[in-house]
Amino acid sequence: MKRIQGALSLVVLAAAATAALAQDGGLYEDVANPEASFVRVVDAGTPVAVIQSASFDRVDGGVTPYVVIDGETEVKITSGETSTTETIEPATFYSFVVGADGTSALVVDKISNNPAQADVTFYNLSDIASADLYVPQAKAMAIEGVAVNGGGAVALKAPLTLDFEVRDGETVVATVPAVALKRREGVAIVLSGTGGSYTATVAPNALAK
Repeated sequence: MKRIQGALSLVVLAAAATAALAQDGGLYEDVANPEASFVRVVDAGTPVAVIQSASFDRVDGGVTPYVVIDGETEVKITSGETSTTETIEPATFYSFVVGADGTSALVVDKISNNPAQADVTFYNLSDIASADLYVPQAKAMAIEGVAVNGGGAVALKAPLTLDFEVRDGETVVATVPAVALKRREGVAIVLSGTGGSYTATVAPNALAK
């Protein structure tokens, strides 16, 4: 299988002839404390979540914005009926994921925050043992082998619009068409479902205000 960055170089060159350069976004804004951490909830099964004192009554695409956790080593998280206190490290991005079976895990997101790239994160909240994120235009795998209640990340050159496929081995189980990738911004793609019926949704990697 091709490596995503090498395969996408040709796609980027082709797109550059027709796409205007986007302005650098401000998604990952400067935070007063560079050692602050960022925590969000990824849960396709609930419309509400609470992170520390920040409450969300909408979880669009199954993903809340990241909440800045400044100077604390523990974070209280509630998603639907699941509540927990998790230990966190400084200067780290986290997603608290809740899977189709109701079990949960705290996933470290490898966010690059590169001004020339877009961060794509992918989460497997389904019953598929190992899910892959594939880019048909590049004929290349973006993120491979994401286990149940797990996540993965890749930084891609931007601006660019890509289609994504979620695969179980060679089988395409869900698609996410025309995802716009912008510099210093990113998206979260969430696979959910069980028993052969699956859905993939996309949401921005946003920062809670």
